Amino acid sequence: MNTYPTLCIRAAEAADASALTALANLPGVRDGTLRLPYTPMALFERRLSSGSGNHLLVGTIEGDGLNREVIAHGALMPNGGRMAHMGKILMFVHDDHVGRGYGTAILSALVDLADNWLGLRRLELTVNVDNAAAVKLYERHGFEVEGTKRGDVLRAGVLIDSHMMGRLRDATPYDPRHL
Repeated sequence: MNTYPTLCIRAAEAADASALTALANLPGVRDGTLRLPYTPMALFERRLSSGSGNHLLVGTIEGDGLNREVIAHGALMPNGGRMAHMGKILMFVHDDHVGRGYGTAILSALVDLADNWLGLRRLELTVNVDNAAAVKLYERHGFEVEGTKRGDVLRAGVLIDSHMMGRLRDATPYDPRHL
């Protein structure tokens, strides 16, 4: 049985812009998400300093000495107005750390924040249909495929489909121990 370092989840900080840029530009992150290649650091610098009301998280693991390597990112973006009961989720994990439970940890933190701290009733996200591991992860957290957009995403010159997935919270509070 493999044991992997524990993921430490915290709020993203301005100093994380460089690490997040490096993560976003990894081939697996780019192919498995809606990311474009060549994401500039300015994008993350803006997001981290905007005060937009979005909740940006990073997952770190121990590096050499006191250094902690950022290997996962998640965001919860609440809506406003008549859609203030819902939020959108995005996330990605470093190519070299996929399949170790770090995506589960980040998603669990985002769902806990949405359910138990923000009182959101609906969460939604978009995922490439061929990202089977991500679809299964989202389903384990109560997301359901609500529709498929055909030819939605251009990846390496080929149009691929994407699923729109949603999760409606019932009266039972989210408890990550039941995953």
